[in-house]
Amino acid sequence: MGNAESAFDVPPPVLFNLWKHHAGAIRHRIAEVARAGPVALAGLAPQVLVIGTELMDLYTGPLSPAEVVAGVLAQLEADRHLDAEAYRLWLEDHHGYRVLTLPADGSAWVLRLGEEGGRYVHLHPGRWTPHTRRVRANVLKTAVMVLAHAGAHGGNPLDVALINGVRREYLGLSPLPALAESGGLAAVIEMLQRE
Repeated sequence: MGNAESAFDVPPPVLFNLWKHHAGAIRHRIAEVARAGPVALAGLAPQVLVIGTELMDLYTGPLSPAEVVAGVLAQLEADRHLDAEAYRLWLEDHHGYRVLTLPADGSAWVLRLGEEGGRYVHLHPGRWTPHTRRVRANVLKTAVMVLAHAGAHGGNPLDVALINGVRREYLGLSPLPALAESGGLAAVIEMLQRE
């Protein structure tokens, strides 16, 4: 990629929520906030709200968002499903979704019909597929905010007192009695710390 930002660009016609579905993009954003310092933390909290409240599938593989999108679009174009109407009919012919596997890393991607201003290729990682981790929304939001806080202020992101302070101050979430009772928070923090 020519520059770091282009690796995180998601052009139309693709709808791909990087906060919910791409660990590399989340790592990149955490690093930006940590570099910007404590003042950037307050602005991060509203951004992570798009993660929602449900379970989600998070891509953890080596491909950048731009590489994932390029691979999916190339397959759609080669199979003549990239045109909006052809894409819609192709999905309708298979219960409203399709799954594509990217040869670059073997990751599987679910395609649905998007409805946001010309972004009709709604893309998210396949469930229980290579390079995908199932994550609870509040666990992911907590991991993001704790890592950004530790990056900006210092401290151990696995410290329960730090975690509970961040959950209370930035996310309005109740405290955790122990890390072991956090629904996999330690594993998600460790995964987001890896490059």
